[in-house]
Amino acid sequence: MENNLTLQKALDTAYRLLAARSHTRAEIKRKLSRKGAGAEIIVQVIDELTGKGYIDEDDMALRWAQALVRDRLWGPLKVSVYLMQKGLGRDLIDQVQRRVWQEFDEPDIAERALHKRFGAADDEATAAKKAAFLRSRGFSSAVIYSLAKKQVSDDFYE
Repeated sequence: MENNLTLQKALDTAYRLLAARSHTRAEIKRKLSRKGAGAEIIVQVIDELTGKGYIDEDDMALRWAQALVRDRLWGPLKVSVYLMQKGLGRDLIDQVQRRVWQEFDEPDIAERALHKRFGAADDEATAAKKAAFLRSRGFSSAVIYSLAKKQVSDDFYE
């Protein structure tokens, strides 16, 4: 692709992107590249935005992870995949995961997700169906197993 984006146009584009929502360096790089910005211009834009504090991946990753757990009731595996897709590094993701799961209780979030998904039909859903749902939400095997075991135990004693 032809390098037809000037530094000023690339900066304007990046500011517009950041005005809409937070972006990672990788996202800015990908979007500017698609618009025709050359590698040198992209580096300059990212350096300027980072220097001014407009790109703070540490804070951004933590806020995204907290929101995904709190609002969407996602487990650690799905949060990690989401952050990887945003172009964040493994070390940062691991650091964010440690902080988030000190703040939230994974079994509690999993139970809330089950209740939200199955609601009043909770008793009718099989343990396998619930386990598949929790797996799709990215919860750990230990949490899925403990909740499935709890349901089997509850069903047995009813």
